[in-house]
Amino acid sequence: MDDHSEQAPGIVDELRRRKVLRSTTIYAVGGWCVLQWSNYLFQHMAWPDWSLTLVLTFVVLGFPVTVALSWAFDITPAGVRLTDPASLPAGVRTRISWMVDAVVLLLFAGTLFMLLQQGGAV
Repeated sequence: MDDHSEQAPGIVDELRRRKVLRSTTIYAVGGWCVLQWSNYLFQHMAWPDWSLTLVLTFVVLGFPVTVALSWAFDITPAGVRLTDPASLPAGVRTRISWMVDAVVLLLFAGTLFMLLQQGGAV
């Protein structure tokens, strides 16, 4: 019989260990606040409609940057440091790498599909 009491950590455990979930939640709440304030201020300042779209674009483009930086770096009392390598078995590391690669490729393919549907130049 196999003892499954010590299961190998999955992608969610790795995201928690690297504090990616915490930073993306903070970013999402902060981005929402920025959008709300921008909407209020831009209406009262009579700025053009595209200015709010620009803020939304920056918030959306900043999200993957936040995910990547929070995956790679930790903020410690001693300063910003690279995240310690995981003590994961090779099979788990490979599975996590494939999942991350698949998500990136799906996002890229979705973006290209959206651009082609809109008739934009690639």
